[in-house]
Amino acid sequence: MQPQSGDYVIIFRKLSYKENIYLKKLQLHILLVILTMIIVMVSVSSCSTKKNTWSRRAYHNMTCHYNVFWNGKNSLYDGAEALTQKVIDNYKVVLRVYNYGTLQEAQSLNSQMDRAIKKASIGIQRHSMYFNGKEYIKWVKVSYLMMGEAHFYKQDYTSARRVFDYVSKQYSDDPIQYEGYLWLAKTYIETERFEKAEAVINFMQSKKDENKFPGSIEKELPFVIADFYLAQEKYNEAYPYLERCLEVGNKRDIITRVYFILGQINQMDNDLETASYYYKKVINRNAEYRMAFEAKMNLAKSYDENTGDSKAIIKTLQKMAREYKNRDFLDQIYFALGEISMKDGNKETAIDYYAKSVQFSATNNYQKSESALTLADLYFDDNKYELAEAYYDTAVSFLPQDYPDYETIKNKASVLTDLVQLASTVKLQDSLLYLASLDTTKLYALIDKVIQQEIAAREKEAELADEGGVQFVDVGQRSRNPNVQTGKWYFYNTAALSYGYSEFIKKWGNRKLEDNWRLSDKRLVMQSYGDDLAEGDDLNPDDSVAMDQSNNPENRAYYLKDIPFEEEQKKAAHELIIKSYKQLGFLYLEDLRDTTNALETYLSFQEKYPDNQFRLESWYALYKIYNERGNQEQASYYKSLILSNYADSDYAKVITDPEYFNKIGEDKQRALQLYEKTYKAFTREQYFRVITYANNGLEEFSEDTAIAPRLMYLRAISLGKVDVPDTLYASLKELITLHPASPVVPMAKSILNTLSTEYGVGEPVAGFNNQADSTQAIPSIYTYDENSMHLVLLIVNSKNVEIDPLKVRLSDFKKKSFSLLNVRIKSLMLDNKTTLITIGNFGNKREAGKFYSALSSDEYVFSGLSPDDVAVTTISVGNYPVFYKEKDVEGYLRFFKKYYENEK
Repeated sequence: MQPQSGDYVIIFRKLSYKENIYLKKLQLHILLVILTMIIVMVSVSSCSTKKNTWSRRAYHNMTCHYNVFWNGKNSLYDGAEALTQKVIDNYKVVLRVYNYGTLQEAQSLNSQMDRAIKKASIGIQRHSMYFNGKEYIKWVKVSYLMMGEAHFYKQDYTSARRVFDYVSKQYSDDPIQYEGYLWLAKTYIETERFEKAEAVINFMQSKKDENKFPGSIEKELPFVIADFYLAQEKYNEAYPYLERCLEVGNKRDIITRVYFILGQINQMDNDLETASYYYKKVINRNAEYRMAFEAKMNLAKSYDENTGDSKAIIKTLQKMAREYKNRDFLDQIYFALGEISMKDGNKETAIDYYAKSVQFSATNNYQKSESALTLADLYFDDNKYELAEAYYDTAVSFLPQDYPDYETIKNKASVLTDLVQLASTVKLQDSLLYLASLDTTKLYALIDKVIQQEIAAREKEAELADEGGVQFVDVGQRSRNPNVQTGKWYFYNTAALSYGYSEFIKKWGNRKLEDNWRLSDKRLVMQSYGDDLAEGDDLNPDDSVAMDQSNNPENRAYYLKDIPFEEEQKKAAHELIIKSYKQLGFLYLEDLRDTTNALETYLSFQEKYPDNQFRLESWYALYKIYNERGNQEQASYYKSLILSNYADSDYAKVITDPEYFNKIGEDKQRALQLYEKTYKAFTREQYFRVITYANNGLEEFSEDTAIAPRLMYLRAISLGKVDVPDTLYASLKELITLHPASPVVPMAKSILNTLSTEYGVGEPVAGFNNQADSTQAIPSIYTYDENSMHLVLLIVNSKNVEIDPLKVRLSDFKKKSFSLLNVRIKSLMLDNKTTLITIGNFGNKREAGKFYSALSSDEYVFSGLSPDDVAVTTISVGNYPVFYKEKDVEGYLRFFKKYYENEK
C-alpha cells in the first residue's frame, strides 16, 4: 500500500558518525543547562543564612572554607613564617619557648595579618548560621580564632584578647573553646599579666581529663606553661614542663629549642654535665646554624676542669676560628677559649683571648660588652687601672641599661676615667717640667729619638695594613716582657706603663687619643731616655720652628709646643699636679678603697709639695690609713700635725671626738625640720609665726649656709606682708649682703627691683635683669595627655620636599601596613616654607605610637629625603591648635622629645 498525500512516514536509518557526535553534544548541552538551573535554584535558596537547612549549611561551610578561610589562613601562615625568619634570639639570656619578635618586626607583617583579619570578617559576616545558641558553620568559629591569631602576631594584644575571650565563652560547648583559652593564656603572658595567665592555665589543666579536651591542645599546653614561667625567669618551675615538652612534642624545631633551653638552665645552675648532654642533643639534631653554633660555644663553656680534658675542646674551637664561615663569630669563639683558659688556671692566656674577643667583635654588642667587662674586672683586680678603665669604658658603651648592676659598672667606669685622667695629668706635667729643665742638646736628641720611633711605627702600620685579612691568633705563642717589675705603683713604673701600652695596642689596634681611648701620649715616654744623653748647651726656647709643622709628630715643633719654658707656665703646671694629686688620692681611698695606692699617692704628694694648700686633707687621709692598718706610730705623727697646725678644723674635731660628724648631721636634720615647719606656716599665711620660727632658727643655725638664707628670705617676705615695704627692702638687702651665693638671691633681687621701680623704695639692684630671670620659669604651653586622641604629625620643609608625592607614599604605606586602619592624610601650610601633614585620628598616644614607630623606619616613604627636611612626631588633638597658632616648631620638638620620643 502506497502512502497517501498528508500521511507521515517514519524512516529509520543508521546515523552517520558526525550526526552521532552532534547529537551527543546537544544532549550534554541540554544536561548542563538543566544542571545549572538546578544549582542556581539551590544557590538562591541556600545563600540565605536565615533558615537552618542541610543544603544551606553545606553551602556556607563549603564557601566559607574555600572562598574565605583558606585564603586568610594561608596569609596568616605566610606572615608567621616571615616572622620566624626575621626574629633574632639573644642567646646570652635563657631563651623563651616562643619568640614573637619586636613590635617593629611584628608591624612588618601588617599586610598579611590584615588580609587574614579581613577574610575572617567576611567569613563571619556572610556565612554565620547561629541558631538556638549554636553556630552551625564550623569555619565561622575557626575564622574567629584566625582573626585573634592575626591580631596576636601584629602584637595588637588588646584586640587579640577580646577575640580569644569571645571564642572561649561563646563556644563553651565546643572543643574550640580550649584553643581560645590557649591563645588567651599566650596573650596574657606576652602582656605580662601573669596572674590572669595563671588562672587560664589552671582552668585548662582542670579540664584535661574531659573527653572533649582536644589532644593537640593537651600536647601544646606544657609548652605554654613552660613559657609562662620562663617569661618570669622562674627557671626551676619551668624545668619539669620543659621535660614534659620533650615527651609530648612532635615538631622538630621547637623540640630542639627546648633542648637548648634545658642546657642553658643547667649551665646557669652549674650542672655542667647535664648542660653538656643537652647541648650535644642540639648539635646532633642538625639545628639551624646560629643555634648549633651557640650550642657549641656553650658546650665549650660547660667544660668541667675537674672531670674533663680541655685539649679536645680547645682544638675544636681553634679549628672553628680558622673557618671562614665563622668569621662573624670570632668574638664568641675567643671568649669561650678565654673561659676555658680561666678554668684551667691560665689567667694570662685567658686575658689575651678576652682581648681578642673584644678586638674582633664587630656586630655583637652584647658579646663585646661581656668580653670587655670580664677583662676590665681582671685588670681591676690586679690594680691595673688604666687598662681596666679602657675596657670598662667599652663595656658601658655597649651594655644595655637593663644589664645587671649596670649603674655599678657605669660608676666604676666613671671613677676609673677620672683616675686615669688625673694620673695622666700628673705624669704629663711631670714629664713636661723635666723636659723644660733640659738643655738644647739633650732635648733635641731626645726628640729626634722619639721621631725615629714614630717613623718606624708608621712603617710597621703600613706593613700590617698591606697584609690585611682576619686571621686566627694563637695567643699561646706570644712573648713576655721580662723587664716589667711588680709591686710598684703602676703609673710611675715606666717599664710597666710602656709594656701595658704596647699590649693595649696589640689588642685594640692603633686608635686616636679620644675620650674613650685614653692612652698615654707618646710624648710622655720621652723621659725614659733622658739618662742616656750627654750634657750639652743651654736650651734656647726661641729656636725657629715652622708653625705649620707643629701638628706633625715627625717634626720637633710637635713636641716643643707644650713644654712650659716660662715661669708662669711652670707655675700653672705645678698647680695642675697639686690639684690632680689631691683628687687622685681621694679616688683611691674613698671610691676604690685601695689603701695601698692611696698611701703611695699621698706620701708622694707630701714629699713633692710639702706646703701645698691641701696638706690638711692629705694628713687626715694618711692618719686614717695608718690608723686602719694599726700603725699607731705613723697615725700619731699625722694626728699631731693636724692638732698642732689646724686645731679648729673639722678634721681636728673629729680626731678628738669621733662622734663629731654625727652631731653635725643631727644639727643639720634639726635645721631642716625647722625650715620645713617655717615653710608650712608660710604657705598657710601664718606670717607672725614664720617670723618667730625664722628668728629662732637664725639664732641657732646662723652658720648653716644652706638653711640660714632660706629662713631669712621667708622672714623678709613675711615682714613685707605685715609691715611697711621698707622693712622688706632692708631684710632682703641684708640677705644679699650676708649670702650672695645663695640660690634665693635672684628672687630677692627681683623683689628689690620691683620695690624700686614700682613703689620707689630703695635703689635698683645693679646687673640684674628682671625679664631675663622671669622667663626661666615659664611653663610649657603644651599639655601631656596620653589618653586623648592623637595625630601622627610630619613637619616638612616644603622648599625642599614635594608634598603631593610624599602624601602618595604615605597613602601607599598606610594601605600596605595598616590597611584596616580608618585614618585620613591631610596637609596644611604652617608658613611659607613649612607644611604640616597629619595622619589621624588615633584613639590615644599608644595607637598613634604604633603607626609612628612603623612609619619612622620605613625606607620607601622617606627614600631620598633628608632627615633635616622631615620631622616625624605625634601630637594630641588638644596640642595641635596650640602648636599651629604659636608656630614654634623647635618648642614642640623639645616637648615631643621629653614626653614621647624618650618613651618609644
